[in-house]
Amino acid sequence: MNKQDALYSMLEVLNIKDEHFLKDINAISMLISKRKGEVLFLEGDLGEDLFFVLKGAIKIFKTNIEGREITINIAQEGEFFAEIVLFLKNVYPVSAMAIENSLLLAINSKRMFDKIKESPEFAMKILGMFAKRLNYLTEKVKQLSIDNAEKRLLEYLNRGNKGNGIIELRLPKKEISSSIGISPETFSRVLKKLSNEGVLSIEGKTIKLLK
Repeated sequence: MNKQDALYSMLEVLNIKDEHFLKDINAISMLISKRKGEVLFLEGDLGEDLFFVLKGAIKIFKTNIEGREITINIAQEGEFFAEIVLFLKNVYPVSAMAIENSLLLAINSKRMFDKIKESPEFAMKILGMFAKRLNYLTEKVKQLSIDNAEKRLLEYLNRGNKGNGIIELRLPKKEISSSIGISPETFSRVLKKLSNEGVLSIEGKTIKLLK
């Protein structure tokens, strides 16, 4: 994917059709690639870039005092992350690592903030992006408040359901289970139980919800 196509992909997500705006973003952004396992930044690092995922998946996580990773989010194709640097004086409050070979559009946050101040339309698009992220985090808090691992897993699958009841598990089991607060062993056990009960069927990495 070249940079022009990358910019059009991002503007399509933001629902902006403005060639002048595209030129502005082109001037403050760059394409970067990360291999699986590569770290983009660590919690506390200084940086000015926010990112748009063109391909792959990025794990956003924090590390507790015991050294255990806690997955906050997994940013996938068509999603922004690290936009918080617009407001936190260029300090990343979390860490980010590629969990698949990934292609990203890195956008300079300082210069993007100037664009926000210049364009009310763009400011509204950014607010919409934050609203979607807030809704996601609200749903995640709701999910993690559920003690039942089975319900947590079904909530996750239902979020991935595009309307036909079919979910493709692209991400590693370890990352999915971490994101919903259960162990990989529990993830496998619950998935098998739901399959035996006829709630869903499993074929490789494809899951079909039956009930």
